[in-house]
Amino acid sequence: MTPPQLQQRYKLPRKNILRSQKAITGLFQPGFFVGSFPLRINYLLHPKTAETPSVQVMFSVIKKRFKKATDRNRIKRLLREVYRLNQHELQVLVLNEEQQLAMALIYTGQELLPFQVLKSSFLQCVQKLKKKLNHA
Repeated sequence: MTPPQLQQRYKLPRKNILRSQKAITGLFQPGFFVGSFPLRINYLLHPKTAETPSVQVMFSVIKKRFKKATDRNRIKRLLREVYRLNQHELQVLVLNEEQQLAMALIYTGQELLPFQVLKSSFLQCVQKLKKKLNHA
């Protein structure tokens, strides 16, 4: 039996979505990022506060490459699903430390790619993120 805090839940509650304007601008200032085509993850680690979850995420698609809002929304929906199914990889990473991980998951591709490609790209980004955080 796994401890309750390590139990995998495949939910993405609203509190885990990054909405703070201050935190979002902070994500793009320092330049901490990892990437694996067609995804890029900008991230920022800071001390955890009591009311915020350990991992918060936002999803973004470049408007310049996808003019139609329906295309951008479709890609963001796929990104949310990829994250929702694999979020436990990131939660284990910051669970040991008293830090919060804020991240922006950005789609940088030119065209819509299948779910499996996005999933493998996300997992590669997570592996790179683990390596960077372990060296820091």
